[in-house]
This record gives sequence, structure tokens and C-alpha cells, in this order.
Amino acid sequence: MKVLITGGTGFVGSHIVEELEKEHYLFLTVRNPYKISPSQRVKIIPFSEEIDEIVLQTKPDTIVNCLGILNEKGNSTFKKVHVEYVERLIEGAKKVKVKKIIHMSALGADINSKSRYAKTKAEGEQIIKNSGIDYIILRPSIILGKGQKLFEDLKKFSKLTPIILAPQGKVQPVHIIDVVDTVRKSIENENLKNMVIELCGNRIVSYKELFEFALSYIGKKRIVIQIPSLFFWFMLPVFRLFPEPPVTEDQLHLLEKDNVCSGKFPSQKDILGKVRNPFRI
Repeated sequence: MKVLITGGTGFVGSHIVEELEKEHYLFLTVRNPYKISPSQRVKIIPFSEEIDEIVLQTKPDTIVNCLGILNEKGNSTFKKVHVEYVERLIEGAKKVKVKKIIHMSALGADINSKSRYAKTKAEGEQIIKNSGIDYIILRPSIILGKGQKLFEDLKKFSKLTPIILAPQGKVQPVHIIDVVDTVRKSIENENLKNMVIELCGNRIVSYKELFEFALSYIGKKRIVIQIPSLFFWFMLPVFRLFPEPPVTEDQLHLLEKDNVCSGKFPSQKDILGKVRNPFRI
């Protein structure tokens, strides 16, 4: 099967590519081709904002859309990446009669959210649902696995301070392999279509517990202190002075709700028959 993967060099996308290239012929549209190891089953397509043209060029059977950003920077905005790119993907997909699109959204996607990230994720979902193309929308909580940005961030901050501050709130991490296997099943099982799947592990933890696990994973001993979110709001003017702010206003809006599965949609257990321990990576 021919599969077009967008965002294939990111944390999630790279794991998906590694799994899918075993059985499928892949087209990857990437900005930095050097990040991809050469393979007879993987063809590199230079990234273009006219993504619909890439779909027309490759004529895939299935599209796996992993395009997404956590922070806005320059012209790379939530609206552009989460909404406009999806619109263009769908335009191309309709013309070449793509059979299915697997779309990586996010837990907490909400059209009414004060977070632009969550709001635009929901807008992207709606475009796909209204497209007339068979779809699977995946809503993961934070994904744990090799290459997770949280590990690199904590490694960087641990060099600057003996204390790590964690916001209040709960999160339900999911193992990267569960995410990858759900994508694979979504591609290979024709009966899986037109549904939203929530991806969470079997443990709900605090951000303090999550940070403590991540520090242990990278071999750093630091004190983690849970702080009310109000503190981070007061610190925003200071954070904005950083080249890469540790916390943004948009992220604080996201923290107003726990990042846990609602139970209103199927989970990976319904698809895979099991849930891996996300803290064993």
C-alpha cells in the first residue's frame, strides 16, 4: 500500500515511519531530508506548503498526517499547521480519491478552548470529518518514548537549576508503541473508519510524578516541586524573555483541564486488545 506521511521526521512520525516501512511503500514530505535514513521503501518528497500538490504527485492510498506544533514561531502558527495544511491535504486527497486519512490530533481538542492549540486541533478534526473521506482521528495524551521532547527539555533545565517546578494537574501518558500500532491497525483494517480514538495509558499521574519519571529516565536527580498554576501566570513576563519560553500563555490555558481520557470514545485497548505500560520505555 502507498502511504503518504506528513511530519515523518518528528518524534511520533519517525516511529511510525520505522514501523510502516516494513510492509508499505512510503512517501515522506520533509523539510530536512538528512533526518531520514535511505530505504528502498521510502521516497523523500521536499516539503511544500502546497501540500495538495504533493498529494496529487504521489497519489497515495492512505495519508497519515502527523503535522503539528506545540509552540508558534514566526510564520509557523497553529492556524497554518493545524487548519490550513489539513485543508490542503483534503483538497488533494479528494482529487486522487485517497481511501483513508489517519490524523494525529490531541487529547483535549476543543473548538471552544481558550488555547489556540486545542482550538485549531479541533478545527482540523472538523475539516476531516466533513471531507467525505474515511478517517481515523487519534487523540493521544502525552506520548512517552525515545525522542520525547520532555526528556530533552528537562535535561536542559536540570543543568541550570537543582529544582524543577511542575504545574498542578493530571496527565495519562501513552506508550509510543501503542500509538504506532494503532496507526498501523487503522491502515490495514478496512473496517476501522470514521471514528475518534483516545490514546491513554493505564495510569493517571500528576505532572510532578511525570517529571520525576522523566528525570529518572535521563539519569538526573533533581527536586520536583508542584506549584499552583497561578504562579506560572505571574511568571509569564519573565518566561517571554527566553528564546524558548519554558511555559507559554497558550500552554497555561491547556493546563486548566486534566489531560486524561474522557472514556467517551474507543481507546487503543479496543483496537489492540491491550494497553502497554508507558513508563517502560
